[in-house]
Amino acid sequence: MIQKVISVTAVAFSAYMIYATLFGPYRTTLVHLAIFLAASFTIYFLEREGRLIKDPLYLRAINWLCVIGTLAATAHIVINLDRILASWGASFLTTGDLVFGGVLVLVVLEAARRESIAFFLLSVIGILYILFGNLLPGVLGHSGMDLRRFIYLTAYTGEGIFGFGLNVAASYLFMFMLLSSAMARTKTGEFIMDMCNAYFGHRVGGPAKSAVVASAGLGTMVGSSIGNVATTGTFTIPLMQKNGLPGYKAGAVETVASEGSQFLPPIMGAGAFIMAEMTGIPYASIALAALLPALLYFVSIFAVVHFEAVKLGLKGLDRSEIPSARQVLHDGWHLLIPPAILFYLLMWEGLTPGYAGMIAVLVSIVVAMLRASSRMSFGQILSVFDRGARSAASVAALIAAVGFIQQAMVTTGLAPRLTEIMLLGTGGEMIWTLVLAVIAATILGMGMPTPIAYVLLALFVAPALETVGVSTLAAHLFLFYFAIKSGSTPPVAMVAIVAASIAKADWWKTGLWSFYYSLPGFIIAFMFVYSPALLFQGTAVEISMAMTMATIGTVGIAGAMLGWCGWPLSILERLALAAGSIFLIHSGLITDAVGLALVLGSVSLARFRASRSVASGISG
Repeated sequence: MIQKVISVTAVAFSAYMIYATLFGPYRTTLVHLAIFLAASFTIYFLEREGRLIKDPLYLRAINWLCVIGTLAATAHIVINLDRILASWGASFLTTGDLVFGGVLVLVVLEAARRESIAFFLLSVIGILYILFGNLLPGVLGHSGMDLRRFIYLTAYTGEGIFGFGLNVAASYLFMFMLLSSAMARTKTGEFIMDMCNAYFGHRVGGPAKSAVVASAGLGTMVGSSIGNVATTGTFTIPLMQKNGLPGYKAGAVETVASEGSQFLPPIMGAGAFIMAEMTGIPYASIALAALLPALLYFVSIFAVVHFEAVKLGLKGLDRSEIPSARQVLHDGWHLLIPPAILFYLLMWEGLTPGYAGMIAVLVSIVVAMLRASSRMSFGQILSVFDRGARSAASVAALIAAVGFIQQAMVTTGLAPRLTEIMLLGTGGEMIWTLVLAVIAATILGMGMPTPIAYVLLALFVAPALETVGVSTLAAHLFLFYFAIKSGSTPPVAMVAIVAASIAKADWWKTGLWSFYYSLPGFIIAFMFVYSPALLFQGTAVEISMAMTMATIGTVGIAGAMLGWCGWPLSILERLALAAGSIFLIHSGLITDAVGLALVLGSVSLARFRASRSVASGISG
């Protein structure tokens, strides 16, 4: 019975969101977000009630109390909106306003606690800092805030729960959750996997290369590293293991490929939508700027996979195991229409991501009817909206609590003071500020979804990067990049844990190898900070040169790391190759010349040694 209630709520929720996307928010943005939060939390807590029906009575009662509290608080906002908006501040709130606002704060905290203990604790610290920061000495202290004003700002304005995080979830993210659900139902992932195997399966390390390309193609639309691993990993990881790659390495390949897909246009995951909201930079400009770094990232993974496959002597799949590319394309070409239309609408028509996503969802349902293999019944179409809304509800459960962190940073004036502290610790040097940002990303991203990790970094770290001379676009892309990579960085490495469970491998080894395989990709973020041409900022010649040098450097790092570049590398050759590749990070005539000399010298020496070894073996 509960599941039916959830399904009806989810489908109705989806219908309302399509209406709001077409005709605008109902009444005002605040009312729209209140409805969004009410539907999301109703689905979120009822779904747990349905799954955990054998739990003790008091735990089940908490689920129902959270649902009732959410509905009562959001209804209070909708009913009393005109009076609340007409009030001049916290002093005009009634006792009822304070009670319902307080209930909403508690429910949001409970949802955050269930999704992430770390983020829940951070939210609580943020609230305590807002209320009692006046008791702190020195630079961290502020004038303080009473409870009445805190509830007013948090529950009834755009500076708290109904801030930019929830706004992005409602405006952009929801439609892409529906799109992901539609693609899963039409088996778009299987089609992409078959196409990749058809083209790459017979090559050296073919299954691993197929996994990289498939994860890139599907993951940019899924927008979630964990979701991508769960979707493509069930196909790719067993195939890599069958080809001879150890389970922990197969899981690591899928992990790093799935992570990179969040940085690949046109969708780039929810973090890119939040970035557009926070920076004011158009989404299309962000996606275009991320294109070359994203391609470099996948070049690095492809190089790692190739060198590893050659070292391990892995062959491609037998021709009998590889599907016919012509047949696969004949059967599933229509599934490429929705992502193609989405890309066109985002990049050329300049539509908002939410509107473009909605059109892509509707187109995906229509084109699925063209072929029997993807055709859906009416019930299956409803299930697309059902599953999509449930996924969006889980995101809303965490992202609503972003408002507490935002408020703690903005209303107390903490943000500029943190920038001063960071710059004091790094001496204002760009390179050390970037390194500190990477450390912060690793710590803040532990166990948190990418959008939340990015938001925290944008609030805490971005101002410091901009102060030392990093452009706003480069600073936020840098932080977004490492927020993504935190998913494979031990000791938490949530994305690697999911991959390890599919591979039935040790999750710690999977996480360590994921980190190891990511090292060439780590360099790329520093590359686009020091070479703005990689973000399409410069002339065509500058962009071409920067991309060429960056590609050589990326492949060089992969070769130095694995000790192979077509020929085995000695320790000194690996060091020289790594040094030369790092020189290519900073675009410039001198650094490029030195880098190329070291790269070419080390590779030539390795080739010479290998040829001499072969010659001596023949003569012997």
